[in-house]
Amino acid sequence: MDFKDITFKVVLSLFAIFYYLYALVISKQVKIMNKTLQDEHNGLILFVTSLQVTVSLIILTVVILSIFII
Repeated sequence: MDFKDITFKVVLSLFAIFYYLYALVISKQVKIMNKTLQDEHNGLILFVTSLQVTVSLIILTVVILSIFII
């Protein structure tokens, strides 16, 4: 392993971690918005938010597993 590989893996890991944290913060904000603002599209917005958190968790898992395997 050279310096480029290690740097790439560290940057990719940090990106995945920050994206997951971003998705969690957005999820929290949407839940607060849902309590404050009642609308007929809240179910769709909550679904998209939970989908984003799920995708970010999958990305984080794949990145962490790829670091240990490769």
